[in-house]
Amino acid sequence: MRVCVVGGAGYVGLVTGVGLALLGHEVMCVDVNSTRVEELENGNSPIQEEGLEPVLAELLQRGKIRFTTSIETGIEQAEIVFIAVATPSLPDGGTDSSHAVTVARDLARLIHRYTVVAVKSTMPVETLDQLDSVLKERLIPGKQFDLVSNPEFLREGRGLRDFFRPDRIVVGSDSEPAFSVMRQVYQPLIDGSAELPEAFRTDTPIPYLETTPSTAQMIKYASNAFLATRISFINEIAGLCQRLNADVGAVVEGLGLDPRIGKAYLQPGIGFGGPCLEKDLTALVRLAQDNNYDPVLLDSVLQRNHLQLIEVQNKLINGMGPSPVGKTVAVLGLAFKEGTNDVRNSLALRLMKDLADSGATVHGHDPLAIPEAEEQFQDATYFENVYEALAGVDAAVVLNSVAEYRDLDLERVAATMKDGLLVDVRGVLNSGDVLSHGLRYDSIG
Repeated sequence: MRVCVVGGAGYVGLVTGVGLALLGHEVMCVDVNSTRVEELENGNSPIQEEGLEPVLAELLQRGKIRFTTSIETGIEQAEIVFIAVATPSLPDGGTDSSHAVTVARDLARLIHRYTVVAVKSTMPVETLDQLDSVLKERLIPGKQFDLVSNPEFLREGRGLRDFFRPDRIVVGSDSEPAFSVMRQVYQPLIDGSAELPEAFRTDTPIPYLETTPSTAQMIKYASNAFLATRISFINEIAGLCQRLNADVGAVVEGLGLDPRIGKAYLQPGIGFGGPCLEKDLTALVRLAQDNNYDPVLLDSVLQRNHLQLIEVQNKLINGMGPSPVGKTVAVLGLAFKEGTNDVRNSLALRLMKDLADSGATVHGHDPLAIPEAEEQFQDATYFENVYEALAGVDAAVVLNSVAEYRDLDLERVAATMKDGLLVDVRGVLNSGDVLSHGLRYDSIG
């Protein structure tokens, strides 16, 4: 099929476009970011994603995927248009869907044949209604367009794997012709006929769920809210474990052995940030409030997440003495999770800002995300080498579990730090080894 992905140089849009092209569709990715479009046309991905660049290069060579800044060019031949634009949070916790509305206005002006408009971006149900109304101003529903909700469930760093090995595909619509088009889009994936690289193949049947648009959107919101709840839950348990001298690692292991629970998203840490969990949970809380429903549990999940960041900050400040003024802290791990260069809504950057505002000097290190972090937060010194980042610091905090941090040369660390406080938020270091090198150790749980 002929496919257009609007927002096709962003994370969701790019993974979606590459995935659909690898399924055999003709894909045109549209984006307003001309710099990213030029990079992608040259085969260079602006996002760090396992296996993406080799696949992108092959698809470009075969002419299966193209990039443009012109939405007119993008949808000229399209049978289906995916909307994958950003939907950031508003100051009141609501969702800024203005980019999607702008796209809908363009589509209403440009669509000239029956086209399915599939929304990948996460947005409240009323926004889908708004997009539908905008399209209806010029187009006839069911004849010239149908609007579909097709939420994404991609984990950054494993996006392509998740596209080709999804736990489920969810399509929400009120139109049988639209359902038929969406089945054609995903059929090579569902029936296993797609010729995929070995790393992306699966023999496991893929659940394909057809439902209403509002239900499809709620599946996405509910999924992220549940994952966020698990993170806040284990962070609260970890704090209690530390006060009771219990081993939270063993607690997680014991929990995970229960098949009703499992181990996923039960890793204590600084909390959840990034482009999805906090944003979507905040939007769901706001949606509940707007509909006169008191989201007691969801509110508490957000509160625990806020307190978790403060707890990590306090561990650093209290460990350095009565005041952070004149102290230097190294923050190891700047992206919102390991394996990506995405710093959107990263708790690491919030921690760095809080430390700087408290009078501390801040060093930053990350294997992938230094340029992106520098762009977002300039009041820190960034180092490509982790040991240079640790040189002369009073304390360091480890925020992700990459091998570079797990395998730190503790003898070298002890020799280079001014005062050897290591706050191991992810539990990647062996506390006995740290202490045996004359360093101080603290953790979550």
